Amino acid sequence: MSTVPAVSKIALVTGGTKRLGFEFAKALVRKGYSVALSYRSNAEEAGHAVDVLRKKEGGRAEAFRADFADDGAPDSLFKEIFSSSLFSSSSFSSSAASSPPRLDALVHAASPWIPKPFASVSVSDWEAVFRAGPRAAFFLAQAAAPALALSSGSILFVSDVAATQTWPTHIPHATAKAAINALVRNLAVALGPNVRVNAVAPGIVLPPGDMSPEAVARLVDETPLKRQVEVADLMEMAIAILENRSMTGQVVAVDAGRTVKGD
Repeated sequence: MSTVPAVSKIALVTGGTKRLGFEFAKALVRKGYSVALSYRSNAEEAGHAVDVLRKKEGGRAEAFRADFADDGAPDSLFKEIFSSSLFSSSSFSSSAASSPPRLDALVHAASPWIPKPFASVSVSDWEAVFRAGPRAAFFLAQAAAPALALSSGSILFVSDVAATQTWPTHIPHATAKAAINALVRNLAVALGPNVRVNAVAPGIVLPPGDMSPEAVARLVDETPLKRQVEVADLMEMAIAILENRSMTGQVVAVDAGRTVKGD
């Protein structure tokens, strides 16, 4: 079992039961956070993620269902989290009934992946990507802001190098991530000075399962560093961004230099 520092902080990671979201959750647990994980539909997968965080990583974690396609999902999610055992047994439980519990970090990693050529993109594809992406990001920040302000907390959105490149078979995805970048700048001003808002923009970290090894190798070879981004490198930067008290409004690429060379 990993050695974990004494719990002192609480974080929410959306999409935190799989892929990069789960990696963010593990990194936070290893830094001593109690972690709330949101998931859309796979309760079995969520249960497994919680078991790993508790039994293997030695942390405190709970999973909560939230479908960001639904109106009001961010508010409902936080109401459930704030009434959960993560807070009822925490030193951060509010002594004043009118005050929100303390929250130290919000990491919004949930993001549908719907690759389609331009002519095949449907309204439902567009809505799925934007509802779970920038729309959810904004309303999660709105719901979390009072609690984050109590702890001078931090928001980390997960952007993508696609936000500043042309990906013609991923137009909704690239456009949604560009909207995330705009949210970072605007929310940093709207929520300052008590809440910091930043994003991390990964390069090739965990390629989609349907991407061939040859395609991955070709993309990696086009980067200046000629390497796939290590999960550990991305997580190290994510934690540094979350905890840097002099940083807000920034989108940091961890991409082996992919954006330096353009598309």
